[in-house]
Amino acid sequence: DVYKRQVIMSSQVIKVHLTHSIHKGKVMEKRYDLSQTIGSIKANIATHFQTTEEGMRLDLQDLTGTTIESGMKDEKMLGYYQCQEDYTIHVVHMTPQTFVDYDDVSKVEKYVMTDEDYDKRTNTVRAFKAKQRAQLVEQGIEVPEELNADSFKEEAATIKVGDRCQCFPGDRLGTVAYVGRIVALKPGFFIGVQFDEPVGKSDGSVKGVRVFECEPLYGGILRPNQVKVGDYPPEEF
Repeated sequence: DVYKRQVIMSSQVIKVHLTHSIHKGKVMEKRYDLSQTIGSIKANIATHFQTTEEGMRLDLQDLTGTTIESGMKDEKMLGYYQCQEDYTIHVVHMTPQTFVDYDDVSKVEKYVMTDEDYDKRTNTVRAFKAKQRAQLVEQGIEVPEELNADSFKEEAATIKVGDRCQCFPGDRLGTVAYVGRIVALKPGFFIGVQFDEPVGKSDGSVKGVRVFECEPLYGGILRPNQVKVGDYPPEEF
């Protein structure tokens, strides 16, 4: 057994993988010489993870992920533990309170810019759109107003759930089933319509969120200016 370990510890570079008890990342195909000491390997691993040499414990796992050696000694060589190709060296962080997990973005402080500061910048999408709008106005081209949370609010105020309506394009008849904003869509007000015929595109849901109830292909989501309410009795088929 002693002779076997001496042979294994002779100079030979093998490929291993590195994992961490807290860090979600994994270092694939890291190469170490079997004659390297565990202490020198710790020094190298410290450059990959946010764990100091003194604050880590190294465990050796085989191809099945089973730990075959826990807490490898600094003075021992890697070959002493009969490490083989594609084994995993698992880093156990011994002082969790000192570890900052940057993979968890919820713990990273975010910079929030005010609208006033953002408007001062000249290389933003907002600035580019404003410049385009100004150019179109100079050319005498009518530019539609940008959508906001109150877009189509006045038109929507004249429509209520239960109203019979005619919808454009297509002169489709139906009944108003929803009036209001829809978070999954663009800003502003929308009208949900249950058509008399299967001429719609939905079952009353938008991107998986239920807005109103109807049969598949009988539902439609339109802007208020596409809906005209009035005396539109259901047609007999």
